[in-house]
Amino acid sequence: MTATLARIKDWLGRPISRFIERLRLRLAQPDALLQVTLLGLIAGLIAALLVVAFRLALEGLQVYGLGLPGAERYEALPPEWRLGLPVIGALLLGLAFHLLPVGLRNVGVGHVIIRFHRFGADMPWQNAVVQFVAGIWGLLIGLTGGREGPGIHLGAFSGSLLGHTLGLPNNSVRTLSGCGVAAAISAAFNTPLAGVIFALEVVIKQYTLASFLPVILASSMGALLATTVFGPETLFSIEIHHQMSFWEVPTLLALGLIIGTMAAGYIRIVEGTIARSWDWPVWVRFTAAGVATGVIGFWIPEIMGIGHDTTDLVAAAGLTVGALLVIALAKWFLASLTVGLGLPIGTIAPVLMIGAVIGGTVGSTLYHLGQIPMSDVAFYTVVGMGAMMGATLQAPLAALAAVLELTSDTGAILPAMITIVVAGLVSRMVFGKDGLYDAILRANDQQMPGPSLWFNGDNIGVSSIIERRVAEVNCPCNLGRFEQALEEKPAWLVIRDENRQAMGVIRYAPARAAFDQAFNQALFDAQSQAEQARKASSEEAVEAQETEQPAAESGVEGDEAMTTEAVDMETIAQQVREETLINPSEISGFYRAADVEVGYTLTQAQRVMRENDVEVLVARRMIGSPQARTLGVMTAAMLEQAIVER
Repeated sequence: MTATLARIKDWLGRPISRFIERLRLRLAQPDALLQVTLLGLIAGLIAALLVVAFRLALEGLQVYGLGLPGAERYEALPPEWRLGLPVIGALLLGLAFHLLPVGLRNVGVGHVIIRFHRFGADMPWQNAVVQFVAGIWGLLIGLTGGREGPGIHLGAFSGSLLGHTLGLPNNSVRTLSGCGVAAAISAAFNTPLAGVIFALEVVIKQYTLASFLPVILASSMGALLATTVFGPETLFSIEIHHQMSFWEVPTLLALGLIIGTMAAGYIRIVEGTIARSWDWPVWVRFTAAGVATGVIGFWIPEIMGIGHDTTDLVAAAGLTVGALLVIALAKWFLASLTVGLGLPIGTIAPVLMIGAVIGGTVGSTLYHLGQIPMSDVAFYTVVGMGAMMGATLQAPLAALAAVLELTSDTGAILPAMITIVVAGLVSRMVFGKDGLYDAILRANDQQMPGPSLWFNGDNIGVSSIIERRVAEVNCPCNLGRFEQALEEKPAWLVIRDENRQAMGVIRYAPARAAFDQAFNQALFDAQSQAEQARKASSEEAVEAQETEQPAAESGVEGDEAMTTEAVDMETIAQQVREETLINPSEISGFYRAADVEVGYTLTQAQRVMRENDVEVLVARRMIGSPQARTLGVMTAAMLEQAIVER
């Protein structure tokens, strides 16, 4: 019987193994669109199942475990519970994390971005399990956070699990992890378009057809499964039907300025908290977050938990302007403090609530002043949500898509665009703040080497990064011209052929050493020859001269001989400089190079490097003037670093 089963397994296993091997080879190609799209659908399904399970477990524990009248209704808890639950719960969570190995404590969106770009999207299952349990516990005890952080981790793990189980190449595993992220966001908020753009903007960090289509399908699967389980309603019960008028533009600009400032302050508090608490024991950091939550939640229960119910209340104009201001400031401070202390919960939901309350404050103020009807308070609430999300995450497209999908009103697109752009510019350009996740990674000394969403090789010019301290010589050239080129101590010496085409470059130090060696050797040889000639001439002069000279005359002739000798030394050195040739291409440290038009972009420069098989480019203005002077030098390392950092 055992032998029969082994034969059946072997008979079935061989075709499957051959199919998977062919699949691996095909997916290694950049154009395997159909295969990766189908696998992305499966990754999206797995991610959606995990996110749905996470939400069901959390809401079940909130209702049946804590006895809340509904999910997120922490306002119904007695004050002593609102104080003690987060304090004790955070202490227990911190002690549990303290007992874990350091590597297993890495969870959340930052962990996903690091693993995605540095480790081929390899997401360890142990960290995913920690994220699932810790995320539920952290939100259950009322810490201010969201489900989307754990959901993104679980979604990325789903794609990684599928890809590594099948032994797929890393390029496909990365795409599948991105599919899982999109499906997780879509399932968490029922916003498939926002899920797609978030995955591309924040995690994958590039837009290509090979990643776009699989991510779209995976996100659709996430929304479909979430709709099947929880119904077709969006996460927030907000409906708006607003027609923008011209007089609202100043109000929207002011709202963008306020929210951009709040977003920059939020990120600044996160960075400062990380800087001050990075060496604290993990249980101390978690307990500190719990104490802050308990103390503030004792007086302002609306700040506890995810806050979706409070957002609905703000949109319905159910709170006074004073209450809105207090809630906005309390949530803003507590959420940034919690993120900075490293709690394993999401960051997007608090940001949305902060934006909603700020927008609702502006809307309620205008309503009480008789400028807008009550129904338009919801409009400002939603616009504030999008602006705060876009400015804090520096993900404007994802924020705009979220506004559109949360409201189902195309009339909100234009005002949302205005506010999101202004808020993003204020946070980034005025206060110099990057996106939240980049700021967190930088504060933890984990600067991402991946491509930037703000700049890439197509919109950075060669002239912005070249080293301009250069000099140039022809090959071959005499020592005098070579020395003249080295007088200003240039960083690079450019070598050109007789047609004025770049042959290569040499750094200053090896060029100077080569000149000194060549000059000293040539000068020594010339002096030796001159000395031999002088000796021969002296012997002939002695033999020809028989007249005796007075002693005084002899002394004068000696002085003249010394002067003549000094003049001869200078003459010899000058002759050496003029007559001795040096071939710079034979100097140690010579790098082959090619010319590049200084107006090219970095992407075009990379293409020139590949076509000429060189690692160094010499920039000059070649269009309309092939004989133009050298403007600078750029190496492959400089080019890659510029794309990474900008």
